[in-house]
Amino acid sequence: MNRIPLASVQDFDGKTQELLSGLPPVNIAVMLARTGIAPEIYSVVSALFSDDYLPDDDREVMLYRVCKDNNSQYEINFHKKTASLPQEIVDIVLSEDVSPLETWYQILCKACDEITNDAKMTEDSVRAFVEHYGSYDRACRAIFLLSWFNMLTRYSNSTGVPFESDQVLESIASPVKMERH
Repeated sequence: MNRIPLASVQDFDGKTQELLSGLPPVNIAVMLARTGIAPEIYSVVSALFSDDYLPDDDREVMLYRVCKDNNSQYEINFHKKTASLPQEIVDIVLSEDVSPLETWYQILCKACDEITNDAKMTEDSVRAFVEHYGSYDRACRAIFLLSWFNMLTRYSNSTGVPFESDQVLESIASPVKMERH
């Protein structure tokens, strides 16, 4: 066996069932619940996807680039159908040549490649994050988010989280809240 079967929501304790019932019906949430720490994980995820944590477009560029580097088709499929980054930008971020992107997104893609492939960013990339985000704290947020996306893509790839149907994905406006399009 090289993949973990998806559990049923009813397989979990009451606290986890309650959490899952308040989230969009996505397979990654159910697979993360298998860790036994789903409420704690979703406290972090809710913070990472809050409106003031980092700009949405930066977060999406990071996610797509990490997914490209880790070959995470689950997350690419999920975000192509639920996020708002223009398809032209997504296509470039998922390519080898990011030179058509504005300079900041080129820097961001380079930093994603570094942390994904080398397990750390160069000093130049860290400096660029501090300059772009305006503080050490906000730069640390971005670095944490890059690290989170690496962990998430490796987890979903290794466990074999199955894709949701297009119908399910079309109904999702947020990966952490029961909002509908």
